[in-house]
Amino acid sequence: MPIDVKKTWDACGAAFDRFTSAEDSCSENIEWPVVAGMIETVEGQRALDLGCGSGVYSLRFAERGAEVTALDLSSVMISLAREKASERRLKIDFQVADISRPLSLGDDQFDLVFTATVLHYVEDLESFFREAARVMKSHGRMIASVLHPMSTAFFPVADGVKSDTGQPVYLGSRLRKIETPWLEFGEVSGEGREITSYHHTIDDYFNAMSRAGLRVAALSEPHPSPEFAAKNPSRYEEAMRVPVYLIFKSVR
Repeated sequence: MPIDVKKTWDACGAAFDRFTSAEDSCSENIEWPVVAGMIETVEGQRALDLGCGSGVYSLRFAERGAEVTALDLSSVMISLAREKASERRLKIDFQVADISRPLSLGDDQFDLVFTATVLHYVEDLESFFREAARVMKSHGRMIASVLHPMSTAFFPVADGVKSDTGQPVYLGSRLRKIETPWLEFGEVSGEGREITSYHHTIDDYFNAMSRAGLRVAALSEPHPSPEFAAKNPSRYEEAMRVPVYLIFKSVR
């Protein structure tokens, strides 16, 4: 069953941006160091950021010399991203688009196709990866950073049946619902206070990529660094207990 997340993300806006770009965020301290190593150089290359949010990664790619196209479902997020790009005098093609549907982009265009912590909102992973493979050049690569399935297994099942034991549900119901984790980072209206998403298992991701004609070339379950422990001990301890990210590098 497809879920409608547009209203949620329009309501989250700046609060989500502050949450993900904070100095002690998991994205900055756990995800980005691994992504930076996997993408290698992007200078002079074309990059596509699918589900770009407020443009954190789009800006990084552009600053490193890439020609960037970035898509997101939320017009609020795209407005935030455009504002940031303008402040830094970066030219990025930001577009409002639903990445769970066929992309209005031509074949074999991009050296790098990238997505970060978006795919738990996409029901049909195979169709998503087929589109990613279609727009990617034959020598290109895709980096997909997803919320680790061990993490999303702890998301309560969306049918209202919530276990009091706090135990994960890894197999079974895919539809999950959680309270928005960035409420303390800004004003969030009622429509943005809960998020419905999908729980995909590791083999869901791997098999969807394989059926879409992509070969996994590298895989990382990044560990939080000791430096992160000094910045935010409680978040570090939580990330050591349950991995936050699973990051794939795949090629056609």
